[in-house]
Amino acid sequence: MSDLRDQLRKAGLVTDKELRQAKHRERLHASEVGREGLTAERQAEEERLRAEAQARKRSDRERQEQQKRKNLEDAAAQRLHPVIQSGWIREATAGTRRFFIETRSGRISFLDLSDVAARRVSTGSAAIVETAGAVRGEFCVVSTRAAEEIRALRPELIRFWNRDRSAEP
Repeated sequence: MSDLRDQLRKAGLVTDKELRQAKHRERLHASEVGREGLTAERQAEEERLRAEAQARKRSDRERQEQQKRKNLEDAAAQRLHPVIQSGWIREATAGTRRFFIETRSGRISFLDLSDVAARRVSTGSAAIVETAGAVRGEFCVVSTRAAEEIRALRPELIRFWNRDRSAEP
């Protein structure tokens, strides 16, 4: 403690008078609380530091888990984008038949589908999925093979897929 005081004095941050006053306050405090009080204060300070260290470790662990989840999501997105792009039926959304779907937020949206695409979607030989940035637009129509892979990777992206009808011959 005296080393720090000497360094502060040499640096000109405190005066000799302030150092003497600080030493006097410490002596008074020590005589007021006694040996047991000083020990209790020291233990309380150590406990506080230990609790802070544990909180820091916990927050570091949570941050690492969040980073790991983000990395897994990024890896899934990297696997997902080629699936959506390869299964994307480009000509499906070039039509006049309006097909309504519910978004994940509960909002009702629609796609203008061609007659062939609307038939494929209603029979289950195609599905409507969120694009997740893989192609332009918020939603697109994909083949059943792509829908199966998307269901394995991120099932929440499938907005409409009539699987009951796709099993029929």
